[in-house]
Amino acid sequence: MTDEKGSAFGDELIASLEGFLDHVEAGKPASARYTVRTVVFDLEPHEYTPEEVKEVRRKLGASQALFAKFLGVSVKTLQAWEQGVHPMPAIAARFLDEIQATPEIWNRRIQVAAK
Repeated sequence: MTDEKGSAFGDELIASLEGFLDHVEAGKPASARYTVRTVVFDLEPHEYTPEEVKEVRRKLGASQALFAKFLGVSVKTLQAWEQGVHPMPAIAARFLDEIQATPEIWNRRIQVAAK
């Protein structure tokens, strides 16, 4: 049944939320009455070793010059990562994570860029 202010669904939703609030205010754990799920996201990018950076580039079949251009960095920067002179920054590592997760997409893009 609905009143003039809302729908049956809205009334039911409000009643459910009020019940939840009463439960929490009474100091009871939410898991005693409700399904509680915890989701953990590992949002840290992989820390790439120099050999892993080279391996990603090789998987794409790209030269250092092409891979550097693709990543938006200089060849010197890429070489520094591949030689272990400088660590790869997190944003570049996240990009390599994406390349590793879906290599078929990035292989096509590299092939197009190489033409």
